Amino acid sequence: MSPTVLRHGPYRFFFISREEPRMHIHVTCNEGEAKFWLEPEVELAYKHKLSRKQLGKVSRSSSSIVWRLPMPGAITSDIEVTHISKHGLWLLAGAEELFLPFDDFPWFRDASVKDVLNVEEPTQGHYYWPALDVDLSLNIIRDPARYPLKAKSKR
Repeated sequence: MSPTVLRHGPYRFFFISREEPRMHIHVTCNEGEAKFWLEPEVELAYKHKLSRKQLGKVSRSSSSIVWRLPMPGAITSDIEVTHISKHGLWLLAGAEELFLPFDDFPWFRDASVKDVLNVEEPTQGHYYWPALDVDLSLNIIRDPARYPLKAKSKR
């Protein structure tokens, strides 16, 4: 997944880890996308369907965020879905990588990729997917058998 560095108006600035050694930033919006080299100076590397006016705005924003970029090897987010397979999803929580199998966490099986990737950590060890209205604690993820999906009725 691609860590977001900045959201500015309709633009999302992000980078792709381990893509290539020369420092650069990707920018996307509804109308198109672009890639800018950030060293030795800000320079357009690629554009797709963005107007000159949009490129000017994006270029100025790219120049102003160079100082915000993390150093290589730095942790870029505290919580991130790093992979989705046909069996489940991988969640990177701090330094711990957790697997959430669809058999134990069925809410994610038919969800859109966009909704699965949109995860927040409102408090430490508590994860929330707003579009799916799913709340999970670290304990539930580590040991789902202790937390059944259905309440047992007392008869």
